[in-house]
Amino acid sequence: MAKLTEAKFAQLCAYIATNAAKWAGDALELPKDHQRPVDAKTVKRFTDEMRGRLDRLDELAGG
Repeated sequence: MAKLTEAKFAQLCAYIATNAAKWAGDALELPKDHQRPVDAKTVKRFTDEMRGRLDRLDELAGG
């Protein structure tokens, strides 16, 4: 397995952050929904996706 470099690590961090920001933007798309309680399924989809990306990052780092 190739060594995870600082540059690749930074790139993957930015990718994860971008995806999280997209989730946030989508959640705030309609002002009428801003005060609506979030659906637990939505939170689970988000955390599952982020966890998967973070787990992959750990694998690449050799952890």
